[in-house]
Amino acid sequence: MRAAGAFFQALAGRLRALGRCNAGVALVEFAIALPVLFLMYAGTFVLADELSCSRKVTVTARSVADLTSRYASLTPSSLSTIMAASTQIMSPYANGTTNVRVSELLVTSPTTATVVWSQTQTNATMSQGLTNGSVYVLPTSMAATGTYLILGEVTYTYQPPLNFGSSTAINLYDRSFMSPRISNAIPLSS
Repeated sequence: MRAAGAFFQALAGRLRALGRCNAGVALVEFAIALPVLFLMYAGTFVLADELSCSRKVTVTARSVADLTSRYASLTPSSLSTIMAASTQIMSPYANGTTNVRVSELLVTSPTTATVVWSQTQTNATMSQGLTNGSVYVLPTSMAATGTYLILGEVTYTYQPPLNFGSSTAINLYDRSFMSPRISNAIPLSS
């Protein structure tokens, strides 16, 4: 019985000494904080990358509308060249999920316009965009009735570079309106 009492007294003494010892406290705190710091760093990286991609979508929409508005008339070849420039603007992001659309709109009221022509580029393939003659809803008082607008739209499916258990893609979209610069309208030849 005496041996057991001595054992428990020695154990209690060692536990008290261990409670007073702080030699490994910094290591334990670092081991606890490291995963949290890593998640904060990785989350900040993903957020910054998404914001950068979103900004590129905005710049691309503005650029295709701006470049198109500088023409007096367009051919399918010149429009294809303008839309191909979007791949350079979106770099280094993958072009496979980029959808670029350029349209000319005739403003028919303060809140609506009619599509004059529209072309879409997806994966370097040109196709009909919005249906000619269809109604497009404008932001309130965008332009005077009877004027033309060039609409540049970009849709991009963003896939985060780091996956935190979810591979959810984020759809980014932006649009930009420009007035033709050289002429009242910019016809697209066939």
